[in-house]
Amino acid sequence: MTCKPIVTLVLLLFVDTADAVRVIEQIERAVELTLDQLTLPINGGGAISFSECAACGSSTHRLLDSTAFQANEQTLPFAEFLRVAANIADKPNGAERAMAVVFLDVATGRVTRIELRE
Repeated sequence: MTCKPIVTLVLLLFVDTADAVRVIEQIERAVELTLDQLTLPINGGGAISFSECAACGSSTHRLLDSTAFQANEQTLPFAEFLRVAANIADKPNGAERAMAVVFLDVATGRVTRIELRE
């Protein structure tokens, strides 16, 4: 009687599980900076620039029409996002303390979204 469940279990272990494997493709990568390490454009259709490390050179990345801008977990239009960033930078040590996370499309290097957190 106990042999039947054991044989069933052993047979189940030999079943091909290849269909259960899923490859997750990375479509964007995140770069975490302080606000003072990030250069924002003056107008909407521009580019941002930053350096990922002290020894790295500065890199420039274009914004998309679909680039999302978030400040303190709220999605904002670009002009409002710039206003919030300027208000943070005007505070004493505001730009050094505020975190900016830039999400880049892996294939193109373009900016998909920017999140700003005080």
